[in-house]
Amino acid sequence: MSIVLGVCLLIPSTTVFASEVEDKESVGVESQVEDIHYLTEDLTRGSKKPGANASVHNLSKSNYNYQLTDFGYRLYTDKWLTSSSGKISVSLSNFKTIEEHPGATKNQITFRLYDSSGLISSSKKTVYGGSASTTFSNVKSGKKYYVAFEVPTNGNRYSGKGYISD
Repeated sequence: MSIVLGVCLLIPSTTVFASEVEDKESVGVESQVEDIHYLTEDLTRGSKKPGANASVHNLSKSNYNYQLTDFGYRLYTDKWLTSSSGKISVSLSNFKTIEEHPGATKNQITFRLYDSSGLISSSKKTVYGGSASTTFSNVKSGKKYYVAFEVPTNGNRYSGKGYISD
């Protein structure tokens, strides 16, 4: 009887241990992909332009990697962007329609560059093979910018990924 009781007590603790190990591994994986900014209309990240106190991402040090998730109008970078090269380049890949309405335009996106005063420049692109890119020049070193991704408001829903670099 005491052997059976001892075995029963060991099983739950082993299960808890396995669960704890699994949770720790999940956290480790999550921190590895932290440098991707998931932008969606349904969350605070991406649904609004960055506020005055938002953090700054220096493009001269690393790319701003993003994932556009299930959107049908406009998404924004969740951080201010700076560049010392005089330009900001936006690359989009894996752009696809995830919900399509018949007859609606499905291969068009507009990239817009803003500073704290407002719109600086925009670039309307036709997406071929799921990819599009544009480069904004005359970017001033030390000045903060953000990018908006805009699609026609026709009921279609889209996703895509890419990066912003200088």
